[in-house]
Amino acid sequence: MDNELELDLDKIESDAEKQLEVKNRYKQLSEKVIHEKNEKEELTLAKEALEKEKADTTKERDFYKDFSTHSSKYPQATEYQDQIWEKVKGGYSTEDAILSTLAKEGKLQTSAPVVDVAGGSASNQIRDVGEKKLSEMTTDEKLAKLMELEKIGDISI
Repeated sequence: MDNELELDLDKIESDAEKQLEVKNRYKQLSEKVIHEKNEKEELTLAKEALEKEKADTTKERDFYKDFSTHSSKYPQATEYQDQIWEKVKGGYSTEDAILSTLAKEGKLQTSAPVVDVAGGSASNQIRDVGEKKLSEMTTDEKLAKLMELEKIGDISI
């Protein structure tokens, strides 16, 4: 009977040790799962940061490439390159950013530059833009001049 009691105590102690081992194992496995989950999240965040940095670098490279071609059209754009870059980062195309920045600063030239073409084959006649003398005017021109003077009030009939 003493033997039986001792066996039961040994069995109870070994069962308690097994339960403790199982609990420790569960705890280790759950910690491992949490640790792996955290590592996976960190890797995902690092990957997203790398992709964003790559996209930003590509966008910046494309901006400088486009900016150099457009700066020949708009030479004053080089003064506002940083402001233009901020607008491009915000979603503008390079040319739109240049136009809006130059317009905002009042540096945008809307008229085409005057081109002086010398040495063409067409004959250039210089016309007298001044007033004709009374003796050189026709009757119709004299009548039109009188009507014009009457309208502005220089003479009255």
